[in-house]
Amino acid sequence: MIEARLGHQQEARVVEPLIAASIAYVGLENIFHRTLEYRWLLTFAFGLVHGFGFASALRDLGIGAGGRPIAIPLLSFNLGVELGQISIACLALPILQKLRNSSFFMPRYVPVCSLLVSLVGVFWFFQRVGHP
Repeated sequence: MIEARLGHQQEARVVEPLIAASIAYVGLENIFHRTLEYRWLLTFAFGLVHGFGFASALRDLGIGAGGRPIAIPLLSFNLGVELGQISIACLALPILQKLRNSSFFMPRYVPVCSLLVSLVGVFWFFQRVGHP
């Protein structure tokens, strides 16, 4: 049990800074390269990294520990995550589409918002690297 916990801590030391770095990278990429043909591939790769973070959260909740079934809690967790993402997308996408069509938003606010996202990612990165 102790060995499994130590392995989980080692995994978190790698995964959590990678998640933060991916957030910082996407913000910077959005400033310098707004249209990329390979963004779907980047999204997929970062999704895998973020998925490892979710796996750590599930492990911390004790899902699958002690021989307990994992299928129903895992399905419930994933459905909750997806419903949350769909709900936020349904609310945010119409607003973002209107802003995207405006003449002032893209040149003025997208770079500023992207820079803020990058700064948050850099902060989280150093916060996670600095903590054992």
